Amino acid sequence: MRLLVVGSHSPFPPRTGSSIVAYHSMRCLAARHAITFLCPQQPGETFDAPPFLRDAECLPRQQESGPAREWRRRLAKLRGIPSSITKVRSEAVGARVRELAAEGRFDAIVLFSMDAVQYCPRGWYRRIVAFIEDPQSLRLARLAALPLWTPWERLDLLLARRLTRRYERRYLPQMGRVLLLAEDDMRDMREQDGYANLGVVPYGAAVSPDDPVPGLEERAEGAVVFSGNMFHPANVDGALTFLRDAFPLVLSQQPGATLWIVGAEPDARIRRSAAPFGDRVIITGRVDDVSAHLRRARVSICPVRVKIGCQTKVLEALACGTPVVTTSAGNNGVRGRSGTDLIVADDAGSFAHGVVSLLRGQAWHQLSARGRQFIEEQFSWERSAGILEEHIAAL
Repeated sequence: MRLLVVGSHSPFPPRTGSSIVAYHSMRCLAARHAITFLCPQQPGETFDAPPFLRDAECLPRQQESGPAREWRRRLAKLRGIPSSITKVRSEAVGARVRELAAEGRFDAIVLFSMDAVQYCPRGWYRRIVAFIEDPQSLRLARLAALPLWTPWERLDLLLARRLTRRYERRYLPQMGRVLLLAEDDMRDMREQDGYANLGVVPYGAAVSPDDPVPGLEERAEGAVVFSGNMFHPANVDGALTFLRDAFPLVLSQQPGATLWIVGAEPDARIRRSAAPFGDRVIITGRVDDVSAHLRRARVSICPVRVKIGCQTKVLEALACGTPVVTTSAGNNGVRGRSGTDLIVADDAGSFAHGVVSLLRGQAWHQLSARGRQFIEEQFSWERSAGILEEHIAAL
């Protein structure tokens, strides 16, 4: 097939969940299909396409002054367009997509975010596969329920959710296929708005059979890791909840336990909550290789309380052979079996018990081996790209 892939930002290098999906999907598809990639260039962003993409362009995004940008944002809201769409506006990308589409040499257009719909001509909507990962309107509604916000911040989230839902309902039903990461999100989106063009493509995780998994004794004694972008509201809430409710219980039973909070731009509230624990909590900030911490830790935790998408931190930990204790929300999109692939616990006492039992080595080797096997069987990037390919071919 000949595929035109359009993004709202460059996924090179792949740092966020959406850019990781785009990067590995294109890497796998490029081995069998001809891909042309287009995206706008963000201010200060470098564009260095990988070798597997031979035809890639990064075109200018609109450069506007602060007042002009704010005026356009307000005007767009009056027209029912969310700020998330207007901030990646690019007339150059839209013109180039229309030019290439008019040539008629592509079988389908593939998008890896909803905000890239704005670049595509309406005549192509039925030949668009929009891999949006998770419904943004549901995400905003669930984030708004977290106890992190001032009343005005919560109101702003709910207003953004309303606007985003209207935008989704205007455009997504016209797409050939709209793809999500989780079965539960597909069900919720279908029940909420009656979509008939939804599908699911699982996330992926890299597992190298030749890469030996460190055993329990090779890992740092008492080390527990929580990874992810620590400015993301779901991770902020998860960290604060674990530090307040579960970690004191862990320390009461395992005084030598140490929590590593690994991820970019940790929220100030996390630093304040961690301070009373002294050297029992280590906040790293951004690191070059998260897997290095995952492979040294004895337990990885996912205490998030927002059920949306797929928690990549869970997949990455399991791929490293690191047993995971997660909430039910963190298991959304992963669907691992508690006690077999990972441990699922929703109250502080059960969560702390799961962490302590693994730190003491109870069922550690079984969960380490089975968790890694689960990733190999269900979450390889090749399997993910193969399912995506089936959806594209069905158009």
